[in-house]
Amino acid sequence: MKSSSPLARIMAIRGMPMTLVLILTVVIFQVLNPVFLDGKTVGNYITNGIPIMLITLGVAIVIIGGGIDLSVGTVAGLSAGTTMFTLVQGAPLVAGIAVGCGTGLLFGLINGFLVAYMRINDFIVTLATLNIAAGLLVVLSQVQPLQGVSVPGFAELTKGDLFGIPTSFFIAGALFVIAQIMLAKTIIGRRLYAVGISSQASNVAGVSVPHLRLFTFAASGLLAGVAGVLLASRLGAVQAFLGIGYEFIAIAGAVIGGISLAGGGGSVWAAFVGGLFLATLQQGLRLNNVDPVYFSIVTALAIVFGVVFERQVRRVILRAALHRTALFSTDQPRATEDESVVASSEGSNNNDK
Repeated sequence: MKSSSPLARIMAIRGMPMTLVLILTVVIFQVLNPVFLDGKTVGNYITNGIPIMLITLGVAIVIIGGGIDLSVGTVAGLSAGTTMFTLVQGAPLVAGIAVGCGTGLLFGLINGFLVAYMRINDFIVTLATLNIAAGLLVVLSQVQPLQGVSVPGFAELTKGDLFGIPTSFFIAGALFVIAQIMLAKTIIGRRLYAVGISSQASNVAGVSVPHLRLFTFAASGLLAGVAGVLLASRLGAVQAFLGIGYEFIAIAGAVIGGISLAGGGGSVWAAFVGGLFLATLQQGLRLNNVDPVYFSIVTALAIVFGVVFERQVRRVILRAALHRTALFSTDQPRATEDESVVASSEGSNNNDK
């Protein structure tokens, strides 16, 4: 007898409850505005949401490893700025992309080094680099207007398409697949979950905790860098203070998707669903003429709802599993007693013979 039903096992998957909420949200917005699922509209809002989804993925990797990264938003903004600055100077597209991604990776390595090897609290470190990245973008925008790029292929990173699918979708899809393989199929992923659950126990077991911490922040920074390149491509111009507040949305997406802030729990799918849910929510509110100011309020409420909903679903599943296990354990002695009665009766019959 199995302790849980197939439905319970499916609902126990991280991110699956919010997947159902995402589907319900799409249905509601489609009913309110039939244009919502129009092909062009869907392509636009996914393209707009991909940078946030990539930042959410980076934050999720850090959180799974037991840390937090508050700098991803402004690092993405600065990466967008350095990309535009490089291209405005006449550099080729590859150089601009490399500088943008390298900016994010550099900040990730700095965060990781200070947290892992200097043993400074990750909240303090990333709060500091958040402000440093924001300040550097302001300085950069004063040195050179970050707009007017006409490098061939740059705009096509987000505005082009392949087989009718936005190009940025393939870029983000490849990164999500790589992250999924890394977390689910490699020893790095297994050790990362172990460190998130207990860094001390992992250290005793011989896991290099500082190396893994450095890796998580580097991955988060690199993903923020890619997000910044895509932001620059989509917007065509980078303003000072771009990216401020994105860290809140990214952490919200991770939490809503089912990433445990305690560390050691979560998945790439959960990060994807959380980021896509916020992008869907933003697009739906925009199409229904809701003031963008209310999006932050709705996002905050969505965080609370997502955490409570995920927790309640897991509690119901756990309670049902415990109930089935209790029934199974109470039935087991009865079966054993019945078998002993039958055996004793058969023995007495043999003796009579």
